[in-house]
Amino acid sequence: MSDFLARKINHYKKALLIKPDNAEVYSQLAEYYYNRGQFNESATACETALKIQPNLVSASKTLALVLQEQGQVDAAFELYNSLGDRLVKEGNLEEAIPAYRCAIELKPDAYKVYYKLGEIWEKKEQWEEGIYLYLNCLYFQEKFINVEPLFPEAYQKILLGRNPLYPVQELILIYRKIIKEKPDFSLAYVGLGDLLTQEGNVEQAISYYQTASYNKLLSSHPGFAKIDCNPQNKTYPNFLIIGIGKGGTSSLYHYIIQNPMILPALKKEIHFFNENFEKGLDWYLSHFPPIPQPSIFLTGEASPWYFVAFDVEKRIASILPKVKLIIVLRNPILRSFSQYQMHFKLGVEKRSFADVIASEIQAIGNLADPSQADFNYWQSEKGCLLFSLYVYFLEKWMAVFPREQFLILQSEDFYANPAATLTQVFEFLDVPDYALPEYPNYNPGAYNPIDDNLRQRLADFFRPHNQKLEEYLGMTFNWD
Repeated sequence: MSDFLARKINHYKKALLIKPDNAEVYSQLAEYYYNRGQFNESATACETALKIQPNLVSASKTLALVLQEQGQVDAAFELYNSLGDRLVKEGNLEEAIPAYRCAIELKPDAYKVYYKLGEIWEKKEQWEEGIYLYLNCLYFQEKFINVEPLFPEAYQKILLGRNPLYPVQELILIYRKIIKEKPDFSLAYVGLGDLLTQEGNVEQAISYYQTASYNKLLSSHPGFAKIDCNPQNKTYPNFLIIGIGKGGTSSLYHYIIQNPMILPALKKEIHFFNENFEKGLDWYLSHFPPIPQPSIFLTGEASPWYFVAFDVEKRIASILPKVKLIIVLRNPILRSFSQYQMHFKLGVEKRSFADVIASEIQAIGNLADPSQADFNYWQSEKGCLLFSLYVYFLEKWMAVFPREQFLILQSEDFYANPAATLTQVFEFLDVPDYALPEYPNYNPGAYNPIDDNLRQRLADFFRPHNQKLEEYLGMTFNWD
């Protein structure tokens, strides 16, 4: 065998004397060097081939193998990963699969590679494998990368078990499979709980949510969880971020839960009081960490549409009369435009923003109390302007909760100085202040600015309502 390889090497060397710029020959030569264990020579031949033809797959594969043999794991991983990316770009999905799999073998926690593989299987319409890979993506991020929020693309792909392209019962089997393989994967329990909830199996869903809550606490506070906590403990939230949608609540919640004294819910938005109330209180409480009471730890959630939902304030007051309520109010012009952009992107709204403004101003003009919009209003409108008339919604909330249970924040102040806003929040919650190393923007939206004429029309429309808000709260917002 050795003599055969030696003859082949000499043959290719002679070929290169005739045509020294032949990348394929260098690649073949590199492969033979590799098979003889001459790794330095193989690497040199690969590098020469790739200089001549950067997209030569065979040379990239051999070089990655050489780097592995030389113990250069990071370099080999990057080469496999970039090779997979290139093959996908070229439409060569079948060859990209083994490249990505080799990358995963080198780094089993490379969550982004699982996502890329999931995309390939999705393109091949093999949903089970795709969803399984997306779940693996989220698992390794949850366990080893410690990034929040969890990989949003993978999260959206599986929609926590609500993928319309795959039957619910089949999804349940996928989640059970991955839980069996990875029993500490909190998010899989949440996904399975969501699926069972969707199927109407609330009691079993509660059990999975409780396990997820306990596992999450076990991961973040192992000693405390093992000694003091029982998965069946029922914990009531200490605070709620109730609004306003498109006001920066995602960023605020993710900052708040970085404080060591605050333990997060399974989800930022549980939507119990506006969408899931019929599922019962035990279903809701199973989403919170099983903290024994009394405790030095706090917990809470952020469902920003609570603020504008019908009768939610009465439901919350009946169950959580002492809960602390946080509201982030954003310039109503920008908030309305942001909600419109979200609806337009989702296909919920087809009209131009100018048409929405004209139609909704006319519709709101017929309402004595905008917070009590009737059936006729909702026949044509989506609430873009209505939900920015903050004072009318605040009046109904403050009719059932005392003023001292509210913290009213302004989005513009929060964006300008998040650390100062967090200090306010932590003081309100009566926990020690906690500075974050950085303040990334969660759930940002990007769109063109509002037309000046439309902006002026909105400014004129909102001005009297803003003035009423300032008088009601004794605060100045300067939104014009």
